[in-house]
Amino acid sequence: MTPIDASQLTFKPLHPTFGAECFGVDFSQPLPSETVASILSSLAQYGVLVFRQAKLDDARHVAFAAQLGELDDSSPYIKAGRKHRLAPYTELFDVSNLDDDGNIVSTDSLRYQLGLGNSLFHVDSAFNPRRAGYSILRAHKLPPRGTGGATAFADTRTAYDELDADTKDHIQDFVLNHSLWHSRRLAAPDCEFLKGMHPGDHFMSRHRLVQLHERSGRTNLYIAHHAHHIEGLEVDEGQDIIRELLQHASQDRYTFKVEWENDGDIIIWDNTCVMHKVCRGTFEGKYIRDMRRATVHDSSSSAWGLNEQTDFRAGMP
Repeated sequence: MTPIDASQLTFKPLHPTFGAECFGVDFSQPLPSETVASILSSLAQYGVLVFRQAKLDDARHVAFAAQLGELDDSSPYIKAGRKHRLAPYTELFDVSNLDDDGNIVSTDSLRYQLGLGNSLFHVDSAFNPRRAGYSILRAHKLPPRGTGGATAFADTRTAYDELDADTKDHIQDFVLNHSLWHSRRLAAPDCEFLKGMHPGDHFMSRHRLVQLHERSGRTNLYIAHHAHHIEGLEVDEGQDIIRELLQHASQDRYTFKVEWENDGDIIIWDNTCVMHKVCRGTFEGKYIRDMRRATVHDSSSSAWGLNEQTDFRAGMP
C-alpha cells in the first residue's frame, strides 16, 4: 500500500482557538516519518487532534504512540502488585470503568470513587516526577450513545494570554505542588478512605505555573486540579489562587468537548498546553466504557519540573 503523503492531511477546527479533527491518516500500517512530523506540528498548533475510526488494536496503538516519542508504562504499578488487564501491553493504561476481571465497576465501590478525579480538569502525570507529554486515548468499546462519557478539553495557552497584566505579573514565578491524592479528595469529598488520606503526607510533584510551551513558542498556564498549594504562600491563600485560575481556564470560551462516536476513535492531546476531563453520565455502573491510553513522556526542558529524576509513580499501593 502506498503511504499517504503528509500533504494530504486535512484538519477541521473544533474550537476558535484550539482542537481539530484530522483526516487522511492510514493507521493500518506504520506511519511514514513525514506524516508523524505533520501530526506533531499540528499538535503544537491545535493541542488536541481527533481521529475517527482509526481502528487500532492494542499492538498498533502502542506502535503508533511510540512513533511520537518515549512511552510511559505501567510496569512500576505491576511490580508493586497491581494486576494489568491489558497484558502484555504494559505501555497501555487502563482508563476504563472495568475491574481487573472485566466487570463493570460499581458506583459504590472504592475504585469508582478513586476514579472520580478524572472528571475534574487535569493534565496527565502532573503528580509524577516526570510529566506526560502526549496522551493517545482510544475507544475500545463505548457505551450507548446518549449515556455520556465525552471528553472535554481546556485551552490553557489562550487562558494565560487573556489574563490581565497584574495577574500575569503576580503569578509569574509561582511553583505549584501537585498531588494525586488532592484531586481524588476534591472529586470524592464523602469517601471515607480519602478523608483519612492527607496529601501532605505523600509525594508532591513541583512544576512552575507559568512556562514556555516550547513546540509553539507560546506561554502556557500549567495548572490542574492536582495542584495542592503554591510554594511560599499559606496553603489556604494558594488554594484560593489555584481555584480562581482553574475557574478562569475552564470557562466556556476556552473549552469544548468531543463526543466519542465509534469504537476505534482516538484523540491525541498535548498535556503541556491543554487540560482534559471525562464527562460523567448515565453509563456509569451500567454500560462498558473501555478506554485505553498510551502516554508519551514530555521531552521538553520542563519535563521533570523541579523534581528529582526518579522512576517513582504516585498512587502506588
